[in-house]
Amino acid sequence: MHHEEKDSGLMEGLLIGGLIGAAVGVLFAPFSGERSRNLIKEKLKDLDLDDIVGRFSEAFEEAKQEAGKVQDDQARGE
Repeated sequence: MHHEEKDSGLMEGLLIGGLIGAAVGVLFAPFSGERSRNLIKEKLKDLDLDDIVGRFSEAFEEAKQEAGKVQDDQARGE
């Protein structure tokens, strides 16, 4: 597996994990089951997953670049 494929899988896993965590949180909220399901449906309709994935991807790439700079600085003894 290539490095970019691993990064993509990590991003997808984090995104899916976050969505599942949010859904579980709503399910255990002090609302009735029907109201909780309706809240989940409303929130999922409001999500623009392409936008979220794009933002997450950009942030991940920026973090990788910064980590590389720090690693280079450390290698030079700065």
